[in-house]
Amino acid sequence: MKNKKNWQEWASVALLLIGATLLALNISSTKWAFPILGVARIWISVLMWKKKDYPMFIMNFFYVIVDIIGIIRWF
Repeated sequence: MKNKKNWQEWASVALLLIGATLLALNISSTKWAFPILGVARIWISVLMWKKKDYPMFIMNFFYVIVDIIGIIRWF
């Protein structure tokens, strides 16, 4: 079970890195950073909730709200 969660954590980190890179590049594809980041942050929020890591859960959940604002503004 631990390997499965570890894989999920690394997959969400990979999505976060892709989204952050798109955001930093500020190119025409930048708008897709917000949905990618949103998915990654929801995913990692669920993992943090299950781990009972509530500070990380709250931080990532807040960023989900920021991503929703970004999606509304860019799409």
